[in-house]
Amino acid sequence: MEKLLPIGALVFFLTHMIPLQPINRRRLVGWLGQRGYKTAISVFAVIGLGLMIAGFTLTPRMDAIQMPAWGVYLPAIVMPLAFILVLAAYLPTNIRRYTWHPMLIGVMLWAISHVLASPYSASALFFGCFGLYGMFGLMLSILRGKPETLPPPQPIRKDLIVVGLGLAAYVLMIASHHMLFGVSALPWIFGGSAAEVAPPG
Repeated sequence: MEKLLPIGALVFFLTHMIPLQPINRRRLVGWLGQRGYKTAISVFAVIGLGLMIAGFTLTPRMDAIQMPAWGVYLPAIVMPLAFILVLAAYLPTNIRRYTWHPMLIGVMLWAISHVLASPYSASALFFGCFGLYGMFGLMLSILRGKPETLPPPQPIRKDLIVVGLGLAAYVLMIASHHMLFGVSALPWIFGGSAAEVAPPG
């Protein structure tokens, strides 16, 4: 069971990283066709994520490294921004227009903040995989450069709506985190240890 997490991490990471390079994506589309390519990517991504979650749940908690004392506070500080950025990536906003790949930045913030909040090796591998995906994806996006044509400007109210939705999602996660993942998102207030944090909140 302990091998499920690293196997799932490898499947998930490769599934998301290989297509980020245009030449690899073109080759896969040439072999599988557009529909086959999208189906294969989706299936392997779900398999990888499922193996990661199962492996994380079943892997015994073993300390890997000594985390900084301030790490326990980091998720509560950065997760509002992470929620806003991820939502902005899929909705027409000026945040999306002027931010370099907000979804990848949001995923990276979520993953790194949770890595620094937990000393367990399973947490380091689980969240670290998402952190590497976000960092490599962002790096490749920067190297490719911004598209010549940016999305059209949006009314400021759309940005305010996304900010409101992101903050609402954050509050909802804070309220339900202990029920969904078995540990409080605010352990210094409600007790428990941030080291026990479980995916994917």
